Amino acid sequence: MQTLVLDNGSFAIKCGYAEDPASLRTIPNSVMRTKRSKRMYIGDLIDATTDLSGLYYRSPFERGYLVHWDVELAVWDRVISSDVLACTPSETNLVLTEPVNNLHQIQRSLDEIVFEEYQFASLVRAPASRFSMLTASDLIYNGKLLPQCVLVVDVGHAFTHIVPYCNQRQIIQGIRRVDVGGRLLTNYLKETVSFRYWDMMDETFIMNIVKEKCCFVSQDFKRDIEATRGCIGRRKGSSSLGLEYVLPDFTTNNKHGFVLDDQSDISDSQLLPLCNERFAIPEALFYPMDVGIEQAGIHQAVEQAINACPLEMHRLLFANIIVTGGSANMPGLSERLQSEIQKLTAYKARVFTSSDPMFQAWQGACKAAAEGVGDWRLTKGQYEEMGAERAILHYTTYI
Repeated sequence: MQTLVLDNGSFAIKCGYAEDPASLRTIPNSVMRTKRSKRMYIGDLIDATTDLSGLYYRSPFERGYLVHWDVELAVWDRVISSDVLACTPSETNLVLTEPVNNLHQIQRSLDEIVFEEYQFASLVRAPASRFSMLTASDLIYNGKLLPQCVLVVDVGHAFTHIVPYCNQRQIIQGIRRVDVGGRLLTNYLKETVSFRYWDMMDETFIMNIVKEKCCFVSQDFKRDIEATRGCIGRRKGSSSLGLEYVLPDFTTNNKHGFVLDDQSDISDSQLLPLCNERFAIPEALFYPMDVGIEQAGIHQAVEQAINACPLEMHRLLFANIIVTGGSANMPGLSERLQSEIQKLTAYKARVFTSSDPMFQAWQGACKAAAEGVGDWRLTKGQYEEMGAERAILHYTTYI
């Protein structure tokens, strides 16, 4: 029986069959309505249109938790349809991710929909960080050994979670959350460029692409901010950090825009200059106070998480930090995080990340499915026998 792995992120769903890595697909986890034609698009169907200006999003998630089931069911129906994965739930085992510290009522709804609505044959459910932790052996010891203690920094769309693990079980008292993620960074970038250059407040879709293509984490913020003083894109100032982004004209040839280079044909194009915005926006990860959030930065949250764990684990946790999540794709993040953490501790700090951290949880879930999940898996018959409340307790013992 095949196993469907569904990394159900609040921004995008990473889905595919554990037995076939080539089946991996990324589906936007939202329903979108276009501004001009007022048409609705579910998930990846948005790729069929060029009307991407001023998209209205309806997400199944609110503040990182799954609450709008009508939207989520529409996206899941798309995922298992013959046009995407062609899944027959009654003949498929499901491995599903959920948020850290998910609410019991949401967990109950998840289990009911998986077993009663879709009729999946079985379910394995756990936070994405739990599956990301399983990839630590590949990142740290080339697949030879899974470290006894691992700290997962999951930089997601809504939040950044820091979750320590010992012997593959999370340490509850060490879990920390920073209310900065990819969505906040995109909104911060929108507000900044709207104030300085063009009004982009309605262009969430485009500005998210700009953030992914242009932003990076500075290794020396003061040096870079000084180097870009007076810089406006590539037109003013001599900083090599300045660039210009060609905004899309929403045709088939330029739906998303691109970074201007010397060979680009920019006749009749609008240019968005970017300079210190490229690295000033991601600084919110380290200094949330810059955007009015009175919380510690992710490096300080890592220190707090480790200090909340038993003393004998500290050295191992500082040495085995892995960074995962869609927003962890930002260049320079792991290097800066390691540098900042090292300043806070006398232990040796090591930070690891994969070549594509967005898919790290999906890969970890596939690894779990391949190696066998044993009693972790709950079949439909077992669920019907024990009921929803005991099912919640069942999964709690494995995270």
